[in-house]
This record gives sequence, structure tokens and C-alpha cells, in this order.
Amino acid sequence: MRLPERALGQVLSVDIADETVHPERDYAIAGVYGFGRGLFHRGPIRGDETSYTKLHRLTSGRLVMSRLKAFEGAIAVITPEFDGWYLSPEFPTFTIDATVADERYIANLCAWPELWARLSARSKGVGARKVRVSAKALLTIKVPLPDLDEQRRIAARLDSAYRTLEAVEYAQSRAAVLRAALTDRLLSDSGPETRLGEFLIPSADFIEVVPNGAYNIVGILSHGRGLFMRPTIQGSATSYNRYNKIHKGQFVYSRLFGWEGALAIVEPEFEGFYMSHEFPSFAVRESRADPSYVAHLVRWPKLHDSLRDKGTGMGSRRQRVSPERLLATTVPLPDLPTQRRIVGLLNKVDESSRMAEKQASTTQNLRSALLATAFDGRL
Repeated sequence: MRLPERALGQVLSVDIADETVHPERDYAIAGVYGFGRGLFHRGPIRGDETSYTKLHRLTSGRLVMSRLKAFEGAIAVITPEFDGWYLSPEFPTFTIDATVADERYIANLCAWPELWARLSARSKGVGARKVRVSAKALLTIKVPLPDLDEQRRIAARLDSAYRTLEAVEYAQSRAAVLRAALTDRLLSDSGPETRLGEFLIPSADFIEVVPNGAYNIVGILSHGRGLFMRPTIQGSATSYNRYNKIHKGQFVYSRLFGWEGALAIVEPEFEGFYMSHEFPSFAVRESRADPSYVAHLVRWPKLHDSLRDKGTGMGSRRQRVSPERLLATTVPLPDLPTQRRIVGLLNKVDESSRMAEKQASTTQNLRSALLATAFDGRL
């Protein structure tokens, strides 16, 4: 049964509690996440730290909307923990008429992607930073609004389903913490501290750039997330005189972002690709280190942390980790049989992580499917 649609103005009314800002007062400032994720704490500010002369005071049970980002789902019902907090005048608030609308039903509507799409169609302005949805426009949006009893029934069904999903998500988050702890324990306690220079050998393969050549360029993601492909570039379009040709199994890193964990082992699909001289490459001395063990090291947060104080220069954009400082960094390195045993265990941890990512995606898809089913009258 398809639900009847009515304008939000039939159940919402603009109700703004604006207060004059006093320079000597502290104000607890909130924010509104996009994509229907509710409110968040920004923290306190003094009145003399803002250019606004007025702020909007939040009241539990009202609806709040970001005029700038409503079309991206920055709209929510205010929960009790944010009662008395403040937002800027860019966030109008609305009273929900409890005689014709259920607060939980409206809260679920705020998380419905179709509502964001309808808001997007009513936004005005030029450019992403200028697009705004007015309070008046929100009230004209038509949404599924059955009678109050039906709203309560739908909200109760959704809340029940969400409790199950939240239990699954909590279990997933706890499992992620345990996987990270297990990885850290396996690597931290694996063997004596050894300089990277004892098993990494500089192995650049520089080629001269020719104007009519085409070069497949790769970069390195931070936090040990591996290589990624950049657009192919013509030799005539680059200022580089030479590129470093990389090969599978090599250790590569970014001088500029090594301190952020921009380290990687070259996977087979990147064989023969190119990087600039800012990305030194090294062969792995396999008589000392198993390449698969090194591949787990490059993703290890403790190695990333140990590189943070190895940078030279001023400011985050100038901090570079030289090859000499990288190779002087120590990591746990047991004997080869122990390395291979640890690799086997960590591979199982990785497989568990991949399965968890699929489950998390499935959980999110279930939320969207539940909302679509609910507001289509099929729940």
C-alpha cells in the first residue's frame, strides 16, 4: 500500500530560538553531519571568537537543517544530548506537531536519501559552496506522511530492525579492534629490532623521459594502503627528465609523506609503471626478510609512527624522510621461518578484515533498503 504524501509544512513549523551573542560567554557549538547521520559536538567557543551576532539555540525534539548542506542529508531531529547547544544562523529549526507527526518517524525521514534528492531539486545558488535550501523550501517538500498511528507503527518497526543492525555493527567494531591488537602483538613481539637498511637495498631503475613517450604513473596512499594509478602522462607534459621504473616485489615510499605511512610493496599489476625521484625504491634482501612479511610491515601503524620524527624541513608540506633516515629506522625482524609463520597468521587476519568490510557494506545497504521499504508502504 503506497503511503499518502503531504507537504512537510503540514507537520513542521519554523521555530527559531535565536540569542544575541555576548563576548564573555561560552557557547557549546554543535554540527550536523551529512547523509542523515545526525548531530555532533564541535566544542565550546567564547562569544568573542565568532563573527555571528546571534546563534540558534537547540531544543530536543525539534528538527534542524543546514541550509548549505541539506541536499546532502545534513538534516536531523535534535536528540536530548544536544538540548541547549548552539548552531549558527545557517541552521534553522522547526517544531514537530506531535498531534499529527511522530518524532521518530520524522527522524527516519531525515535519513531517507529520497528526501535529500527532493531537497536538492529545491536548492538555489551557484557552485557547491553557494547551494542553499531555505526553511520555506523545506516546508513545501512532499514526503510520505500517513496517519499518526501508522507513523508510529513504521517507526517502531524501523527502530526494532536498527537495534539488530546496531548490535551487528558493534560486534564488527569490536572485532576490528581485536584484529588491530592481534596484528600489533604479532609484529611487536616477533623478534629483535633490526634496521630496515639490513634488508632493503636501493634499487632505482631510472629511465630518461622522451617527449613522445607515454608513462603510466602511480602514487602511494598514506597509512600503508598501497599504490594507486594516476593518469598516463606524455613526456612532453612533464618537467621531469627521468622517471623511476618500478618492479614487483620492491619496497617504495614517498619522501614527502613517508611520515604518514606512504609506504608500499609493488604488487604485480604495477610492474613496469613509473614514479618520480620523490619515490625511492628498494629490493628486499630475501635472505634476511620475507617480502610478504615486509608487506605487512608497511601497513603497520607503529612503523608509520616511528617515521614521524624522521622528517626534515619546516611544516607538514615540507617534511621529507630521506632514504638514509628511512633505512636507519628499526623494526622487529625474527628469523625467516618465524616470519613466514607470522605471515600465515596475518593473512588470515586480513581475510577476516575483508569479510568484515563486505559485512559493513551489507549492513549499510540494509539500512537504505529498510528506509526505502518503509516509505514505499511495504514495511
